[in-house]
Amino acid sequence: MLESPLTEEARVALKRYSNEKAVKTLLPLWLQFEDFLKSHGVLPVSILEIPEQSLCAYATYLDYQDCHVDDALVALSAVLLVCLHAGYSSKVLRSAAIPRIRRPVENRQWDAFRLRTYQSLESSRLARSRRRRAKREACTQDTDRADIALQ
Repeated sequence: MLESPLTEEARVALKRYSNEKAVKTLLPLWLQFEDFLKSHGVLPVSILEIPEQSLCAYATYLDYQDCHVDDALVALSAVLLVCLHAGYSSKVLRSAAIPRIRRPVENRQWDAFRLRTYQSLESSRLARSRRRRAKREACTQDTDRADIALQ
């Protein structure tokens, strides 16, 4: 099978920075991206000629596919890694992100941040609002007690 110029360039870039196992793992994900480009009528001659809008459109396309968010993230990461190894601007690559994964949410259990990938469940929203209401009521009771103590 004859490879397209983009696939050849991707294979060379991956071989330069990785081993053969990485090439075999990442190249099928690259071919999916190349199929995406073909289906949208854009097939540049070189990786450096891929428009930034195509990378962002691919990220959005992955977001709306019927696959797990982690699979979409791996597919986009493989494409961005190939582009980076081929010499694509890292500043431009930062703009391509899957919309659902973009929002960091504080995880209070560990005082760290985690990535929010889905809408929170209705039960957790209700529990959160009950906790907030209880805190507000406790604060107002403490304020009332302080006012009584001062009188």
